[in-house]
Amino acid sequence: MENDFHIIKNLMKQYDGSFYIYDEKKISSQIQILLENFPQFEFLYSIKTNPFPPIVKFVASKGFGADAASAQEVITGQKAGMPYEKILYSSPGKTSKDIERTIDKAMIIADSYNELVLINSVAQQKNIHKKVGLRINIDFSMDGEKGTSSKFGVDENTLVKQKEFLNGFSNIKIVGIHVHLRCQILDHGKICRYYERIIELGLFCKETLGWEMEFINLGGGLGIVYSLINDTPLDIEKLSCDCQGLIQRFNDKLKVRLIIETGRFITCEAGRYVTRIVDIKESLGTKYLIVEKGLNGFSRPSIAELLMDYTPENSNLKASEPLFTTKDAFEFIIPEGDTFDHEKVSIVGSLCTATDILVKDAMLPKAKIGDIVIVSKAGSYSYSLSPILFSSFCLPFQFYLNSDGEIFRSGTNSIL
Repeated sequence: MENDFHIIKNLMKQYDGSFYIYDEKKISSQIQILLENFPQFEFLYSIKTNPFPPIVKFVASKGFGADAASAQEVITGQKAGMPYEKILYSSPGKTSKDIERTIDKAMIIADSYNELVLINSVAQQKNIHKKVGLRINIDFSMDGEKGTSSKFGVDENTLVKQKEFLNGFSNIKIVGIHVHLRCQILDHGKICRYYERIIELGLFCKETLGWEMEFINLGGGLGIVYSLINDTPLDIEKLSCDCQGLIQRFNDKLKVRLIIETGRFITCEAGRYVTRIVDIKESLGTKYLIVEKGLNGFSRPSIAELLMDYTPENSNLKASEPLFTTKDAFEFIIPEGDTFDHEKVSIVGSLCTATDILVKDAMLPKAKIGDIVIVSKAGSYSYSLSPILFSSFCLPFQFYLNSDGEIFRSGTNSIL
């Protein structure tokens, strides 16, 4: 994308506003990494990370299913051409309306005992029999400690006590489990131990609870590098090797679909947020570059600055995902800036709130009003997570650059 500044500049000139641009070639290369290294697994694209239809359609064409966190995301996956069995709908607090909308479009993962009753009731009303999954709050942590309380799933230690209840429904049958503990993991050993523990749980469900297990959704966790200073890249090859050995160990006892949610892995680095400088000012020794849309264009950099201001340096902020990942997670590029003259600046937005700050005290090429600012790592948890309606500004555009160099704009299927 760095070599395609002429495309970015032309889009800014033509549309006269901030936008996101997503690169299909990068998405494709990330998909290929997964397919080559984990041939024994199926993959679900986490629609919540970026529901832009051209992206969902492309990953569907590569055989990926959907990790759907709402009824609307189920519909998004279906419209992209994903089959019923590859759309797994998992979220807490589903309503009867949600279930009625999706029961014939996705594999529903119940998030509680009450939800199992609700799904069975809807199936009875429709006079159908459905296979479902159950999300389990596993008694395990990524760091190898005991599990903790969670709003997600049913506690593992309640399963045996509830065996009769779980196996007694008239119109639904549990055939799979879903576990997810944490995203953005860069330690291949932690991920493999986590997978092992979940597969052991799946075997327990088969042997002790008597379930006819068809799938295990291992959740997400595959991390990407946000900061070269703070992050060590995930060793995909070692994880692949470890997973092959793990599958061989359990293969004779448990033959199921093993499913991984991709999280941000395939789209995060494929996206750039593009805005422009509309004013420059100095105040008490600080130079501000004021851009068209800051917090209300791409919120994650602003959230990172806010957290860094109000939390100690060594704070454990792992639970802050997807709002915050790490310090110095984003690169700010001013392609038209004076590369021979750098200065310390803060990039801020035009909202009437002091929290509208993308980055503080960054050393960047000297810029002028009208220059374009590009922010990296904007392909996931970006447009869909940002308060784009704040102060009633016009919405950022979204563009999709396919492998043939064709560009698709949000709100239309036509090529620009």
